[in-house]
Amino acid sequence: MSNVEISARRAAIEAKAMCFGYDVLTGVVAMYLAPQIAYAFSGRGSPTWLDFFVAVAFGVAAAFSMWLRGVHRQVWRHTSLRDVVRIFQAIALTHLMSLPILILAKTLEDFPLSSIYLQAPIWLALLMIVRFWARGRATGDLIAILRREPPYAPRALVVGPAGHVAAALHAARKAPSGPPIRAIGIVETSGQHFGRDIEGVQVMGGIDHLATLFDHYTARFGELPWIAIAAPPEDRRTMEAALAVASARKATLLRIGAKAMLEAIRPADLLARPERRLDMAPVAELVSGARVFITGGGGTIGGELARQCAALGPSELTIFDSSEFNVFEIDQELSRAFPNVVRRMVIGDVRDEARLEQAMREAEPDLVIHAAALKHVPLMELNPNEAILTNVLGARRCATIAAALDVKAFTFISTDKAVNPTNVMGATKRAAELFIQAFAPTAPQTRFSLVRFGNVLGSKGSVAPLFEKQIAEGGPVTVTHPDMTRYFMSVEEASALVLQASALSTRTDSPEAALFVLDMGEPVRIAELAEKMIRLKGLTPGQDILIRVTGPRPGEKLTETVFYDREQVRDTVVDGVLEVANNGSPPIAEVQARLDAIVSYAARRDPQASLSMMKALAPEIFTEHPWGEPAMNVH
Repeated sequence: MSNVEISARRAAIEAKAMCFGYDVLTGVVAMYLAPQIAYAFSGRGSPTWLDFFVAVAFGVAAAFSMWLRGVHRQVWRHTSLRDVVRIFQAIALTHLMSLPILILAKTLEDFPLSSIYLQAPIWLALLMIVRFWARGRATGDLIAILRREPPYAPRALVVGPAGHVAAALHAARKAPSGPPIRAIGIVETSGQHFGRDIEGVQVMGGIDHLATLFDHYTARFGELPWIAIAAPPEDRRTMEAALAVASARKATLLRIGAKAMLEAIRPADLLARPERRLDMAPVAELVSGARVFITGGGGTIGGELARQCAALGPSELTIFDSSEFNVFEIDQELSRAFPNVVRRMVIGDVRDEARLEQAMREAEPDLVIHAAALKHVPLMELNPNEAILTNVLGARRCATIAAALDVKAFTFISTDKAVNPTNVMGATKRAAELFIQAFAPTAPQTRFSLVRFGNVLGSKGSVAPLFEKQIAEGGPVTVTHPDMTRYFMSVEEASALVLQASALSTRTDSPEAALFVLDMGEPVRIAELAEKMIRLKGLTPGQDILIRVTGPRPGEKLTETVFYDREQVRDTVVDGVLEVANNGSPPIAEVQARLDAIVSYAARRDPQASLSMMKALAPEIFTEHPWGEPAMNVH
């Protein structure tokens, strides 16, 4: 046991001892005063030895009753109606246990049994006056002690900056179903409000005191309190500290979200950087009242894009996806959340040119976002031709149809794996990038933009859901390499970046395709993310859940980057969004010829030829593979 835990437990024991001593002593005093008052009214003389004996015996009974009902565990400033009920129960039990002694005293020296009617209110008054005072001082409301609290709401320490804590507690009290937690104290992260009250709950200390306070209240209440992060946390230091305390003590760690709802901590909250909140005003100008068409709109990214677009009030939103289930799911969600948005749900494959063109002509979009893709790296190594037909052919068809229909803006979602790609998925995305960059100047009526993502936390097939599943099954958690790093972003960040790219592209007169990335901070070690997710469940890495290193999978790199060395990066008007300067692209005729060959080989299911042709498209693709360039005689 650490010194911090020992100190906290000692402080808790001392506090409980003081409360217990006060409660028992007041019972003795009340039992001694009650017969004296009775004597005064009856004209009897001074107190006798029996009065002292009865008072002491009553104190013994009071001690037993108070301990049995757990009254000594109460923290006076948090006294609730349930605590008052326990006090009444303890008083009744004490009198019941003392009744034989009182009858014996009555027999021996005519002890006034009527004093019991005086003792009970005196003792109750002495017990409650300090509790009313402490609760009233903490809340500013003298009768707060008599309000009923949710019977099943757990006790919790609320952690966060003062403003966010105040908003969360205020919303919790106004919630129709009542507060989801009983706040027993606030850990205010700025450290500037110690001893003050926020929404009637006292600030007990700063983030450095969280462990001590947690251990103190655990000892006081005899149960683990929850730790509730008032969203959003002030910084990642808050999350790291709360996670360390919760995991070491196997405590519940949650976030107080919108409308006072308790939310699980997301993997995105474990990043070493704060989640970026991009200014959506420029996006609102583009999307509000516009017709939006999203390919892959039922997937993780596409679905979030649909939600963010729907919130901005488009005149019509078209979801195009090959998965019937995904289309059904997003349709149901949008119908509940945005019933007034006109929706068009289309099942189709971006490989199918006729279906894609028909859907776009009917939708008449102002904005097309191409999110449809095959993205699972190891699977694409085993199915390279399918990756080419979806990621390359699908992107080309989508872009050319959009240009033919004079769509105002077209945004293509790429990946950091398109930079010096060593795997099929990255190579197909790089090929699509090269096509769009070469094609854009030939279609000046449409503004083209590209977005490079890092790994999206929580997306289907990403490491976060895999880790969660492995942890739920008891482990082990599999990591391919202990030093492997990746750039991570949340689904919300990724989708906001796509919309920002669309908006920024419409504000330029350049016919070139604009390439954007999000400043994602430093890359994160996959093993470190696994450790944090294990701790998030109140478990210890290496003890409760093992971490197993399995070795890199086919096509995986140890590290990723979002830029080529030759690319120049500059800031944009949107904080956190960076633009990659266009260094020129091959002539469109050359790119088209190469892509025709690649797609033709892929359609014939000739992976050797299609991947060799892919390598011939650009020198940075498959630099470590020996494939040579086949003759371009494909028809």
